[in-house]
Amino acid sequence: MLRFLQFFFFLNITFLHLGCNINETKRNWRIINANKTSHLYGIHFFDKKHGWAVGSNSLILKTDDGGLTWGTISQPNALFSGPINKVYFSTKNHGWVIGLQGKILYTTNGGRSWVKQNSNLQSGLLDLFFTSESEGWIVGGNGKILHTTNGGGQWKQQTGPTAEHLWSVHFVDSNNGWTVGKDGIILHTNDGGNTWAHQDSGTDQTLLACHFTKLQRGWVVGVNGLMLNTNDGGKNWFSQTHVTRKTLRDVMFSDSQNGWAVGEDGLILFTNDGGQNWQVEPVKTIEHLLDVHVSKWISCIVGAHGTICIRS
Repeated sequence: MLRFLQFFFFLNITFLHLGCNINETKRNWRIINANKTSHLYGIHFFDKKHGWAVGSNSLILKTDDGGLTWGTISQPNALFSGPINKVYFSTKNHGWVIGLQGKILYTTNGGRSWVKQNSNLQSGLLDLFFTSESEGWIVGGNGKILHTTNGGGQWKQQTGPTAEHLWSVHFVDSNNGWTVGKDGIILHTNDGGNTWAHQDSGTDQTLLACHFTKLQRGWVVGVNGLMLNTNDGGKNWFSQTHVTRKTLRDVMFSDSQNGWAVGEDGLILFTNDGGQNWQVEPVKTIEHLLDVHVSKWISCIVGAHGTICIRS
């Protein structure tokens, strides 16, 4: 499982193909190298000041000033060995991190200390999403899906129709959610995960991230520059004109019009027209960019060798 994760974290495609709808923008990103010895796999902000980044070597970083400065708040090696894949905070104090071998840690004090939560799994956990302080989902290796309604006091396994790795999960409310993964898999639920059904992605390539701005409108990105979008909640998925051949690791929108996708070799794509056109945003790094968090307050991207790109 670890080799599988490392393969996709550092997958390297050697050329960039620019389509007719690509232009470079003049937006400025500030580059921060918070910890060059570790790779950063996940980023989450609760508000415009409080954010967390996680990565290899059980690293957890925190900022209290909107990403201008970062400090190591904990390396919970006694509880968590190996990489931390993702982080999510439902308040500025309550948060979760996940990793290999089914590991889940929970904090009630902003990350100063952590306790284990029981997943009853040995599979790697790859992404998590909460719709409230109490209800959330985790997805991971071998098609595993976990669900909690009490903030992780108890995680229950949900039954999905696949045994393939699931790389990303996103919900628009407590009922409607999607998860995507290996071999072009897209699963959708309209009952909070009690049942999951396949949606036809039209591809067998690995899908690495999904994001929805509302029930009907969503995006998926993956290897070889793959970008899909839907206007009907995933009943139909359409492949967008290739704006790159580089693997795209994550996609996120701050509203219905403004979105970012990030990937290999410092690639940042931006749209301000709801995904009809995507532009390259120049950034002074060639490190692989692995996760993005954007909101009305802040935009932050993390990647290999401790790279943090920030704009507020």
